[in-house]
Amino acid sequence: MEALPDAAALATRLKNTLIQYHSLEDEKWRVAKKTKDVTIWRKPSEEFNGYLTAV
Repeated sequence: MEALPDAAALATRLKNTLIQYHSLEDEKWRVAKKTKDVTIWRKPSEEFNGYLTAV
């Protein structure tokens, strides 16, 4: 089994990415689905082929 990369550096990178996503302006997100209780938002990912979603 291979050793994991430096866990502290990986955690910092993940934290910064999540903060960046949270800080995006509202107009970059689109409503994917809306019910009376929940709204799901999405935007195209810049890192992989697919979408990021937020509830």
